[in-house]
This record gives sequence, structure tokens and C-alpha cells, in this order.
Amino acid sequence: MRVAGLLAGTLFVSHLVSIPIVVGERQKPFSGAHPLTGGKDELEQWIRQQDAYSRAHILSNIAPFANDPSAMPGAVCASPSRSHPDYYYAWTRDSALVMNELLSWMEHNSSMSGLQRTLEDYVSFTRHLQGLKGLRYGLAEAKFHMDGRPFTKSWCNGQTDGPAIRGYTLTRYARYLMRQGRDIEHLYGLIRTDLDYVSSVWMQNWHCDIWEETRGLHFYTLMAQRRALTEGARLARMLEDYEAATGYEREIELMERRLGDFWDERGGHVMTTIEWSGGLGSKHSQLDAQ
Repeated sequence: MRVAGLLAGTLFVSHLVSIPIVVGERQKPFSGAHPLTGGKDELEQWIRQQDAYSRAHILSNIAPFANDPSAMPGAVCASPSRSHPDYYYAWTRDSALVMNELLSWMEHNSSMSGLQRTLEDYVSFTRHLQGLKGLRYGLAEAKFHMDGRPFTKSWCNGQTDGPAIRGYTLTRYARYLMRQGRDIEHLYGLIRTDLDYVSSVWMQNWHCDIWEETRGLHFYTLMAQRRALTEGARLARMLEDYEAATGYEREIELMERRLGDFWDERGGHVMTTIEWSGGLGSKHSQLDAQ
């Protein structure tokens, strides 16, 4: 599995908010002592170096690119590698997680407000993807070519955490703009499209999991969907869109009831998948890290 997906599953679930990813060339060895064995000053130096390194590589994977003019601005590649393995695609989930992290940078450091251009590019890319016709899984298509074309080869498709996390990220961005007194008309329709879709499909068991191996109902996916609808309902009420807010809140209540079904009383842990419907059937422990 690609690095972006691995880190997304590990960090986003902690509070279903944000994730930094590191892709590209391998981390250069730290010249000082290992951060876990060195002193406090060495650890803090390593953190500063890693922070700068990670931020630079996050930004380097967001189009436009000088070496690929066909890549649509705002598209985020999972990896620049195009062979062995080929991960030069824009995953809906990973792209939303990256943009969510950029938004956190902007919120915590006003000097990074220039990243708003990148967010707006992502908004335009999202509008393009939502407008594509004839997609087998609709908004749940897992990934796209960097030029915005659909990916049509075999894949564990139908990943409904993608539109949920994208809707959540755009909701956060909308509230960021509102605090600045900016208009969000160009965002709200995109948000509604994603969240209305999530509201209509979350209870179905054909979804592919974050590891792209198993179909069913997945704890991580449902938690991401619940968070997206929660923030979407708040935004809808702020905008006096009470019909949408009420609809999202109704689905949230049903989701919360469903989440209890993931608890394994005998094992004493939350199961990753219930109502298995396809893919790998060998994950009997139900302990996949998400």
C-alpha cells in the first residue's frame, strides 16, 4: 500500500481531522543522534528538520508540475512514481487529507495564506471530478488520472470515505472563508453534493475499505462519514439550510446506532469490518490498523 494511504489510516482516525504525508525521495539520514536516544535539543532539531522536509514534499506532489503540464492544478499525486509501482494518480481520500492539512497550516500561520490559491485549485479540480459522467461508482471512485480522466482499470473501487473526507475538508475551508468575511457560494454546492451522496450510501455494505482489500461496512469509513455529516450539519444550520441540516442529523443518529455493531464483546475490541461482502476473506482477527 502507498505511503499516503498508510499514513491516512494511521493518523486521520485519531480525531478524523488532518494528516501530513511524505512522498518522493527517501528521508535523508539525520546527522545527529537518533531522536529517541539523543538529548532534548537533538530531538527538537530533528523535529524542525522533519517538519520542513515533510511540508516541502507535500507541496511538491500538488499540481501544477513543470514536468507534466497535463496535470490539473489542485490534483495531488499519491506518489511521483509512474512504474514499479505506478502510483501517479489522485486518490479522492488522500487528496482531501492533504488539503485538510494545508488548511491547518493556514489556520495556524497567517504567513501561509498564499496556500489559498492551492485550495482554490483543489476546489476547481473537485468540481471537475464531480461533473464526470458515466462513472461506475460515481462519487465513490477511488482514484483518477492526474489530468482528471477517470481510472478505468481493475481496482477495489467504491471507497465512500473519499467523498466524506472531501466534504469535510471543503466544509472546514468554507468556515475558514466565512471567518474572513468571504463568500462560499462556490463551495456549498460541492459540499452538498458529497454529503448528500454519503447520506444515501453509508448504510450499504459494498464499500471497499481503506486498505483496498475488503468489501463490507468499515469502522474507519463510517467514522469519517459521521464526522463529515456532523460538520456539514453545523454549516448548513449556519447558512439556514435547515432541510439539509435535519437530514444529515437524522443520518448521524442512525450511524451512531450502527457503530455499536462493530464492538466484539468476546474479543474486547472494535472490529474493522462487518457484513463482509467481498474481497479478502482471510482477515479473521478484525484487527487491521486503520
